[in-house]
Amino acid sequence: MKTFTKVALVIAGVSLAAGIALTVTGAIINRGKPIHMYYDHGFHIDSEGKVLEMQKTVVDDFSDIVIDVPAADIKFIESDEYAVEYKLQAREMTCESKDGTLTVSSNRKKFDINLNFFNFNNEDYFVNVYYPKGADFGRVDLDSSAGDVIIEEGFDCDILVLDLSAGDAKIKHVNGALEVDMSAGDFEAEKCEFGKCEFDLSAGDVDLLYCTIGGGELDMSAGDFDAKGLTLTASFDIDMSAGSVDIEFVEGQKIGYDFDLSAGSATINGEKRGDEFTMKDGYDIVLTADMSAGSISITNK
Repeated sequence: MKTFTKVALVIAGVSLAAGIALTVTGAIINRGKPIHMYYDHGFHIDSEGKVLEMQKTVVDDFSDIVIDVPAADIKFIESDEYAVEYKLQAREMTCESKDGTLTVSSNRKKFDINLNFFNFNNEDYFVNVYYPKGADFGRVDLDSSAGDVIIEEGFDCDILVLDLSAGDAKIKHVNGALEVDMSAGDFEAEKCEFGKCEFDLSAGDVDLLYCTIGGGELDMSAGDFDAKGLTLTASFDIDMSAGSVDIEFVEGQKIGYDFDLSAGSATINGEKRGDEFTMKDGYDIVLTADMSAGSISITNK
């Protein structure tokens, strides 16, 4: 190895160690508040320790929803009125219902990174959205760096878009198309009627209970896909690197299959079909599965 290369590696190693040490020291001195790095006409580093709160506030009716916040839970609650409340740790906030769109945003900058190695407080940060029963939404776009999405009473919408870096999603009685992009967390849905579904999960499980899927695809790096009482109304593709699939269809479903499993086996109604199985001719709806490591079990009577 050339002397220049050795010197460069040593300098890089020392710089990395010094950077980690300073970051940890700063986190301790800052009592666990996030160290905030962002780009705004240059790179900046500061502390994002400011807590911003808004009590439940009635707003104008809205049909579209855009929520883009840092670490916080997002919850939808049935009410007699359209309203919002939040408690967040952020530099600044935008919260308004204008031209039929509810926007709740922490105005994150480009290259926005929050480092929080130690947590010295037990604050619960949240955004609560209140809406009347029977509300019909257009696009519901929810983005949270770390936090759960909870929809218990449900609603109709054109499309629900979830972009979660770390956190779980638990939803019930939601009807509409679905896009899910989750880095680490589980997705649970009960008694939902989805249109086309697009699942993209790095690490986490998908659990569906008595749901309808109008086709689409699931792309999962590591996790399981479990569905009980599933109704499939269009073809659905499963692409998994590591995990298992267990599906119980509602009775009377006419489903074709096209399975390719690198390490694992397919079982349909208790009968083993090996690692490759195709039965799709004459079927309008086909379940396709391409799995690197894992097995698939289907119950369809």
